Amino acid sequence: MTRASSIVGNTRCLITQLVSCLVLMTALHIYIPRACPKNSKGLSESAAQDLQTELKAYRARFESEAEMLKKINYYQRTEENLNAAMGEKDALIQELRDSLKDLEIRFNDTREDEKDDNKDDQAKSSDNSEEDKKAEQEVEEDQMKNQTFLLPNRLTRESAPVGIPVGIITDSNLKEQKKTIESLIKGIPATGFPVFISQYGTENEMSKMIQSYLMKDKSRQNIYHLQFSNTTTATTPGASSSASSTKPATASVLSAARRSNHLYRILSTLFDSYGYAQAIVLDDYLDTAFDFFDYFQATSKLFEKDPSIMCVSAWNENGQAEFAKDSGTLHRTDVFPDYAWMIDADFWREVKTDWPQHGDWKAWIRTRDKSKGRSCVIPEVCRVSVRKRSAAGDHTYYDQYLSKIKLNKNPVKFATMDLDFLKKPTYNAYIYGLVRDSTNLTSASSLQNYRGKPGDIKLEYEGTSGYVSVSRMIGLPSVLKDGMSPTFSHLKISHDFPSPALGHPPASYQGIVIIRYGTWRLFIVPQGWEKRMYTEVKARKDSEVCCRAIERVNIYVHIG
Repeated sequence: MTRASSIVGNTRCLITQLVSCLVLMTALHIYIPRACPKNSKGLSESAAQDLQTELKAYRARFESEAEMLKKINYYQRTEENLNAAMGEKDALIQELRDSLKDLEIRFNDTREDEKDDNKDDQAKSSDNSEEDKKAEQEVEEDQMKNQTFLLPNRLTRESAPVGIPVGIITDSNLKEQKKTIESLIKGIPATGFPVFISQYGTENEMSKMIQSYLMKDKSRQNIYHLQFSNTTTATTPGASSSASSTKPATASVLSAARRSNHLYRILSTLFDSYGYAQAIVLDDYLDTAFDFFDYFQATSKLFEKDPSIMCVSAWNENGQAEFAKDSGTLHRTDVFPDYAWMIDADFWREVKTDWPQHGDWKAWIRTRDKSKGRSCVIPEVCRVSVRKRSAAGDHTYYDQYLSKIKLNKNPVKFATMDLDFLKKPTYNAYIYGLVRDSTNLTSASSLQNYRGKPGDIKLEYEGTSGYVSVSRMIGLPSVLKDGMSPTFSHLKISHDFPSPALGHPPASYQGIVIIRYGTWRLFIVPQGWEKRMYTEVKARKDSEVCCRAIERVNIYVHIG
C-alpha cells in the first residue's frame, strides 16, 4: 500500500506540473505575435526567438512527461492485478491445506480401524512367526559364519530359488566377464530370475570375482556360483560324447569341445538337479538390453501353447541397425540362434542323452533330426549385443556384421501383448498373406534403384548361391547356417533350392528372410516359396481368415 500511495502522490505532482506548462504555453502563444515587423513596438526578434526556443523545450518536456504518465498508469494497473492474484493464490493455498488436513484425518481413522481389525490376527500368529524368524536367523547366521552359501553347487532341488534361471558361461577374461555380469544385473528384477554364474575350472581369481557378486551390503543376492572341473577331451566336431577320435585336437576344436561340455553341465544342473521348467543361457562378451527379462518372461509361456517352438532367443543375426527398426516385432526362425536363448525341460530331455559333450553343439543341435521341424522365436531388434574378443584371430565377420548389431533402447511391455500370433498355423498364414500381397522386384539391382511408396516388397533368390549373392549386395551376413526344418525337401528339383545340408540363411523361416530396408519391409524369398507356404496354410481362403484375425494383433506387436 505504501508503494501504491507513493505512486499516486507522484502522479498528482506530475499532473500539476503539466497543467502549469499548458497555462504558460497558452499565454505565450497569445502574447507572441506570429510575425513582428522590424519597426513594431512589440518584442524584439531575438526575444521572440528565445521565447519560441523555451516554448519548444516546454513542449518536449510535456511530451516526455505525458509518456511517463502513461507508463505510471500501466505499472499501477499491473500492481493492482498482481495484488489481486496474490490474494486469490493465498485463498487457494488455504483451501488446499484444509482439504489435505481433512484427508489426513480420514486416513488416520482408516488406519486405526485396520489396526483394530488385525490386532487379534496378529496376536494369534505372533508366537509362530517369532519362532520362524528365530529359526531363519539361526540358519542365516550359520551360513554367514561358515560362508557355505559362497561355495559353488550348494543348492538342492528344494532350496533352489523359484523363477527362470539365467546361466552365464564364463570366459577366462575377468574384465570382460565382469562387463557381462554388470550389464545383466543392472536391470534384473528382485525375484523371478536367479542368476547362475558358471565357472569351468578352478582358477582362484575367477572364483573370487564370481563370489564378489553373491553379497551386497551384507545381504545375499539372487546370484549363485556354479563350478565344474575341466575334463574336456576333444573329438571330431559333431560327434557324440561316446565317440572317440585319435586325431589331435586343434585349438578351435578344443575350444568348441570345452564350451559344449560346459554348456551340457550347466543345463544338466539347472534342469536335472534343480528341476527348473525353463532355463536361459547367456554367452560371455555380451551386453543386455533393459527389457531383456521382460522379453523372456512373456515369451516363456509360448512353450506350453505351441509345441512347435523349441527355443526363444534374444539374438537376431540380421539385427544390424539399418535392417532392424521395430522393437516390438517378433519372428519365427528355423535356424537355432546364438548367444542368448531359452529352452524348456522337455526339449532338454530329448537332446541330453546324445549331447556332443566334446564336439560342436551348435552344428549338432541345428540338424533336422534334433529340431524335428520346430522353430525358435527371435526379435527384430536384438536384446543382446556382442563385444569384440581381444584374442588374436580373424575379426572380419565381427567388424563387418556383429559390431553393427542394434541393441534395443526402447523397452517394450511384452506382458501386455498377445503373442499367440507366433503359433505356427497363425504365423504361417500371416507370412503367406504378407509375401503374397507384396510388390515383386526382379533383381537386387532393381532394389537399389527402387523408389516406390513405403510398404512391403519381395525379392526372390535361386538356390544358396543366389541368396549369398543377394545378401552381399544388400549387406546382410552371407554365411549360411545349418537349418532346422526340411524347408524344401518336398521339392524334387533340389538344385534350385537351398538344401538343409548346405545351410539356411541366418534368421530365416521357410527360407524367407524378413528385414527393414529403408522405408520398406523386404521379404527375401526362395523361388517356389508359395508352394511350400501354401501347403502349410492349406488353402488361400483359410489364409485370408487367419490374416484378418492377425490384424487385430498388429496393434500390439507393431508388425507392418
